[in-house]
Amino acid sequence: MIMNPASLSQSRMAVASKQLHGAAVVARRYGAFRVPTSCRLPHHSLASSTKLSVSASGVGGKPFGFGAKIATKCANENTQAQELNLRSNQAGELVATVEDVTPQKRSAKIHDFCFGIPFGGLLFSMGLLGYFFSRSTVSLVLGVAPGLATLFLGMLSLKFWRSGRSSFLFILGQAAISGVLAWKYSHAYLLTNRILPWGFYASLSTAMACFYAYVLLAGGNPPPKKLAPAPSS
Repeated sequence: MIMNPASLSQSRMAVASKQLHGAAVVARRYGAFRVPTSCRLPHHSLASSTKLSVSASGVGGKPFGFGAKIATKCANENTQAQELNLRSNQAGELVATVEDVTPQKRSAKIHDFCFGIPFGGLLFSMGLLGYFFSRSTVSLVLGVAPGLATLFLGMLSLKFWRSGRSSFLFILGQAAISGVLAWKYSHAYLLTNRILPWGFYASLSTAMACFYAYVLLAGGNPPPKKLAPAPSS
């Protein structure tokens, strides 16, 4: 008996489908395709292997999440450093603003002892010479004594100025001595009409009294350079 080729191919396909169906039934029944428990990966390892880390260049996958922790820590440290820099800049601007707003203390252009010490030395030496030559007590009263006092106050003013303390009392004392001497010498000049020594001393004492008055009204001696405020730019 000769079979038709079409019938032969259909019978072969039917046999093949029955074999596949039987194999599937056997697999489901006996668990032929079950994965052993020892070969399965833990769920937490799969989850940790897919963690993402944020870096400066973008987002990328990092195994086990260790790189993510380091990147997060670095990002936090950078943020804190930026905040600290911002706060320090704001504090510096505030201090600069306060310094600009704070008015500078007024002071004279020249110190009292720059002229006071030479003036006291001149009075002392000229009064001492006058007493030696004329043996007059007037030279001691109007020359040696006020010269020593002016010289002493000028030295104290210099010492206090170097230490940054006020020399107001010493300047005031020198001004008072110069004023008294200007009045006494002017009175002696009016009585004798002698330019030397009374006219010269009267003019010099009056000029020194005016100088001390200027220093007092201007605010006292200028501060030392190490204590002077820095000029604002």
